[in-house]
Formats: sequence, structure tokens, C-alpha cells
Amino acid sequence: MITIRLFRVAVCAVAATLILVTPVRAGAPGEPAALFSTKCSSCHTYGLGDLVGPDLKGVTARHPRGWLLRWIRSSERMIREGDVTAVSLFRRYRQQRMPDHQLLDVQLEALLDYLAAGGPEADSRKAVRPISMAGVKDVTLGRDFFFGRRSMSSGSAACSSCHTIEDQEGTAGGSLGPDLTEVYSRYQDKALSQFLERDCLLRLSAARDRAVTRDESFAIRAYLRSADGGPTRADGVRAPSDDHSNDRR
Repeated sequence: MITIRLFRVAVCAVAATLILVTPVRAGAPGEPAALFSTKCSSCHTYGLGDLVGPDLKGVTARHPRGWLLRWIRSSERMIREGDVTAVSLFRRYRQQRMPDHQLLDVQLEALLDYLAAGGPEADSRKAVRPISMAGVKDVTLGRDFFFGRRSMSSGSAACSSCHTIEDQEGTAGGSLGPDLTEVYSRYQDKALSQFLERDCLLRLSAARDRAVTRDESFAIRAYLRSADGGPTRADGVRAPSDDHSNDRR
């Protein structure tokens, strides 16, 4: 059992190292959020009312999927063929012609899935909370999570089980994973948030399906930024530092 446990710890540390040194790509052009932004948002909103065309919130409930797939590919063809719904929409929105879209089937399906799942509204709810909003209490809570003084809801082992960090109280932690003292200035909120949401081999098996919560992620990131760049003021803004920590890349 001890050998297996040590193996899992080692694998977790290696995985953490690989994740932290791998850049996080921005959304690719073919991803549904990017498709909505580039192909739809100039004429449609999601939940903000009609624009040039109809509001797309709830569109997957208003029309059958097969109809939507044909409409996106070529609304003009459907209008020419006399499709009743297509003609009605064309007349309702001042006969503004929607351009045909030469997209792959998988892209169209993904776009409709994206709209059905909440689209831009859901993206907004998932937006990473910026650490500029953090205060001293958040930093303290994050330190408690990091060193296991307070348990995370996922059942994960403390970050310090694998990682070392140097803060105002000194240097402490494990040596199996990379030193995280300067990790915030290297990766910032978005990449660190994505890392914290990934599964960890040290997470208890009964809680493997639960990620670190948004509040826990926020607190840990607040602590990592504090350790990286100096103390955080009570108003939530990081105090200036003479060592130019933000320049460490």
C-alpha cells in the first residue's frame, strides 16, 4: 500500500509539472464560443433581445435541431423553397438575409449544443474571478487550504503535500512537485484556475467527481499571488513591491 501511495503521489507531481509548464491555448476558431462570437454576434444577442436577427436564447427549444442545421447552412435556400418558418422569419426581420455558413457538421452540432447549454450567459457565470478583488481574509483562507489547515470540499490533499512555497513566514511544503513561489506571475488567474479544476490523484476516491470550488480556487490563487508578489492590502489590492515581482517571467 505504501508503494502504491508513493507512486500516485509521484505521478500527481509529474502531471502537475507538465500542466504548469504547458501554455494554455486561447479558444480555437472552430470552438463553439468562438463561432458564436465570429459568426453570430454581429446580428444576434443571447438573452439581450433582438438585434438584426432574433435573440438566440432558447432558439434550440423554439425550432427542431434539423431545421436549425439547414437554416444555418443556407437560410436563402429554405426561403426559396417556401419553408413556412423560414419565410416568416425573413419577413419579420425586415427581409435581412442571413449569410450561408460553410461549417462542418461537427461545428454546427457543437454550436447548437453551446446555445442549448446557456451559451454566452453560461460563459459569463464561469468567468474567472480576478484576484484584484481579493483581500487579506482571502489570502489567509488560501494559505489554510494550501497547507491543509482547512480541508477542501473535493477531498484533495493539501497543495503542500507535493509543492514548496516561500512566503512571509518562510519556506515550507513538499518536494515532489515544482516550487510554486512564482507561479502566479507566470500563469495568472485563468491558467491557474484551469489547473486547480483538474483532477488530482491525491483526491479521495469518494470525491473524485468534484473539482475545487470557485471560492476555494479564488482563495488559493489569492495566496499564490500574495506569496509571489508581496502582501495584499485590506482593500484587496496587492501592495507595491520593490523587487518588481510582476516582472519575473
